[in-house]
Amino acid sequence: MIFFIAMLEKMFEERVIRLNHKPEDIEGSYVLYCMEASQREDFNHALEFSIYKANSLKKPVLVAFFITDKYKFSNQRYYRFMIEGILKTKERIESRGIKFLILKDDFVNGSLKLSKNACLVVFDKNYLKTQRAWRREVSDLCDVATYEVESDVLVPVEYLYQKSVPYAYLYRNALEKVLDRFLVEVDALEPEIKSNDLDFNFENQLNFDNVEDFINSLNIDKSVKSVENFYKGGSDEAYRLLKDFIERKLPFYKEKRNDPTTDYTSNLSPYLHFGQISPLKVVLEVFKSYDREDENVKSFINELVVWRELSRNFCWYNPYYNQYEGIPTWAKETLENHVSDKREYIYSLQELEDAKTHDEYWNAAQKELIITGKIHNYMRMYWAKKLIEWTEHPKKAFDIACYLNDKYALDGRDPNGYGGISWCFGSFDRPWQERKIFGKVRYMSDKSLAKKFDVKNYLRRFVK
Repeated sequence: MIFFIAMLEKMFEERVIRLNHKPEDIEGSYVLYCMEASQREDFNHALEFSIYKANSLKKPVLVAFFITDKYKFSNQRYYRFMIEGILKTKERIESRGIKFLILKDDFVNGSLKLSKNACLVVFDKNYLKTQRAWRREVSDLCDVATYEVESDVLVPVEYLYQKSVPYAYLYRNALEKVLDRFLVEVDALEPEIKSNDLDFNFENQLNFDNVEDFINSLNIDKSVKSVENFYKGGSDEAYRLLKDFIERKLPFYKEKRNDPTTDYTSNLSPYLHFGQISPLKVVLEVFKSYDREDENVKSFINELVVWRELSRNFCWYNPYYNQYEGIPTWAKETLENHVSDKREYIYSLQELEDAKTHDEYWNAAQKELIITGKIHNYMRMYWAKKLIEWTEHPKKAFDIACYLNDKYALDGRDPNGYGGISWCFGSFDRPWQERKIFGKVRYMSDKSLAKKFDVKNYLRRFVK
């Protein structure tokens, strides 16, 4: 028993933060886990911590998931993907004897209602401003203890650094020193008291069995088409893609990951964004099959862990992470020094959204985003860089990049996206040789695309 408790403590060590100083209510009816960022049953530290606390208090666990159609960019593309996943997660969690409620309510209001009968409240970690504010508000207004559990990264951001880190190599060096400490399997705990039979009857409870009924119950934008022909939501789909990546693609990853004419990326970013797969699980599965010193593995870990977690560091410590004002001072200065430079083309937001530019490569990238809900990462860099060249001011370019990415990308509204867009404007980068319009910010050209790969093959996929 002592060994088992020690293993549990190691699993939660450095991952759990108390958000308020209110007491746990031992008279409460259940331990409440308000699922939001980690939309999965397995390798979910927040779920397992909830079970751990419930068992210690001899109480059941209640998991709640809130759906609102008041969220910015509420459209059927990402709602369908999310609901496809959450229905599968609900089934798996309920198979463990845990009640799972889906409620049509906003996160704060729903959490506060359910907290009234809770011993304590558990949240999973999210790095974006709005979601962080939700957790603070609930913690301030509810009457019981609230906990936040990190399950979105391998190494908790605040453990590694207490400030924003400007370069990936610094983050990589620090992360490599402590990574093994956090490569710990997430054991599935058995809830001692089941909650399936708890009787809840809320007016806003959604008990639909299929995705269509959920979509029809929401007042959301139906004009942005869903992309189930390319990506279906759910942890099962994420594991299928991971298995295919490990067996077929990873041996060629370093050489081919930047080539959008081939399919050698993992395609896991939408699943990571919605928390349908754990990055820790991905890393452990990769390490089961390949040597950690394999160059392809190191290249993949650099993307999945170093850059992804650096982006979360960026969002955690930089309040302007999704704004032009958040890029480095040198980048703003050099871009603004060249605002008056003559631009050969200036495009409106509508022209850009409709992929109506003179650049067939850029149009193809925008069409890939509209059609599939995702842009190949290398083309996304080119896509964002060109916006600087085709708008009157870099701030406008930054805003357009965020708008298009957040509206159409399944992995939009994510630290990765904001970190990637900011990189295109100079973040995490150094000054380069000065040139027109871009100043000292790194430039990308259509000629460089043609040199790197057979870009015509990319065009054939998305230019009709």
